[in-house]
Amino acid sequence: MLRYASVMVGRRRYTIPEAARSLGITPESVLEAIRRGRLKARLKTVRVPRKIWFIAAESVEAYVVSASHQERGFKKSLVA
Repeated sequence: MLRYASVMVGRRRYTIPEAARSLGITPESVLEAIRRGRLKARLKTVRVPRKIWFIAAESVEAYVVSASHQERGFKKSLVA
């Protein structure tokens, strides 16, 4: 089972929970997007045996949430 980090890792990358909050979708949806190749991410071992996905900020910013997620209310409106 994959564990998620809750700490900030910098501006250039996101953890799964951070990307989920930024995109307004669930962490499970982010992980599914990674598995399908829609989000580029790297799996890194930070402490044995803990592994964390790191997602490039550019990938999160370029990711488009599907209409079905938006219709179900997973996508939060972003205020500029």
